[in-house]
Amino acid sequence: MFVSDRAAILHADADAFFASVEQRDDPTLRGRPTIVGSGVVMAASYEARAYGIHGGMGGRQARLLCPHAAWVVPRFSAYVAASKELFAVFEETAPVVEGLSMEEGFLDVRGLERISGSPRRIAERLRAQARERVGLAVTVGVARTKVLAKMASRAAKPDGLLVIEAAEEVDFLRPLQVEALWGVGEVTAEKLHARGIHTVGELGRRDEAELTLFLGSHAARHLHAIAHNHDPRPVRRGRRRRSVGSQSALGGSPKSRAELEARLVALVDRVTRRMRGAGRGG
Repeated sequence: MFVSDRAAILHADADAFFASVEQRDDPTLRGRPTIVGSGVVMAASYEARAYGIHGGMGGRQARLLCPHAAWVVPRFSAYVAASKELFAVFEETAPVVEGLSMEEGFLDVRGLERISGSPRRIAERLRAQARERVGLAVTVGVARTKVLAKMASRAAKPDGLLVIEAAEEVDFLRPLQVEALWGVGEVTAEKLHARGIHTVGELGRRDEAELTLFLGSHAARHLHAIAHNHDPRPVRRGRRRRSVGSQSALGGSPKSRAELEARLVALVDRVTRRMRGAGRGG
């Protein structure tokens, strides 16, 4: 598969999407720690994240960490509308856009220099358009490969732009902590740490066969390739993957199996009702 000899793949990602939409629509929330959710944190603004709050955290713990945070009930219709506006900007920026979620996607801008300028200039214009037309901050990473572009955008957050040219790839990758790699979660990171692997450079010095022994063949192949910046996957236009969710606070008191099953059935019913209403399957 052809890989460009220069950075021309963009990974664009709206910062703290759900919380940012709420702050955009309610000026009293701007600059304040903002949490979207009720019993459980669904999303947190960067002001809230500064207190250690993150998605999936229980409401009780979040309130202990930041008692003065503003809590907002999720408004899914607002997030869907903002997503459509955001992807309209993406589609006007590049001929090939691959959506990853409601707020992020890859854009292939190869061959656009003569009409749109350099990839950096294109990324700058995309960020400005997202701010002006959608009212949201978008961080962009630019690199030769999809995986490196995504890692670049993660490193540039919040509200930043990072371009990694071919000559800079090794210097960017080697010192990174393995947690920064796309696909490395807490469990995988613990397995790597237990074997003295803390940075991407250390990971790259291990054989794939050795990694397979404790990670499994799929994860070992994936991480070994990333550590050497091997990612020939092109940006592919297709249907955007979108999530449909529902949540319900359980509280701190013990629950019987029957109570949990009843709550689960209610959540499944709510999610499938939303999917049917949107004409979607999964």
